[in-house]
Amino acid sequence: MSIALRVTDNVVELEYTVATGQAVSAGEAVVLASDTTVQDAGSASDLAVGVGKAAAAADAQATIYMFAGGGIIPVLVDTGGATRGKKAKIGSAGRFEDATTHDSDGTGNESTYGTFLQSKTAGQWVGLLLSGTGNRGV
Repeated sequence: MSIALRVTDNVVELEYTVATGQAVSAGEAVVLASDTTVQDAGSASDLAVGVGKAAAAADAQATIYMFAGGGIIPVLVDTGGATRGKKAKIGSAGRFEDATTHDSDGTGNESTYGTFLQSKTAGQWVGLLLSGTGNRGV
């Protein structure tokens, strides 16, 4: 399954399949369920990648307004790997890899740069939904 891309009035829309047994609600945040499927975000707000344009049922196509103020770009994956739906940090080789799991206790900080749109291993290219630099507790 491919993903259709549209840019309308500087808004990026991607078309995904709704994950089996899930739904997408109009105007609500969505998360990636796989490289090609989405579902309502629920409480996973820090992993949201966009907003449902219209309601869609399981296994149907859903158009998603992406949080893409900076765009979607291809990046190389570092040794830590890339997991779709996870935040991206810069790894030891200057490539991008999964950020540490979020912990809001404030004992440490980590810079993140966006959200991975696919899962890939070191040395492979992956789509990164840019969000600008953000610091979060780790």
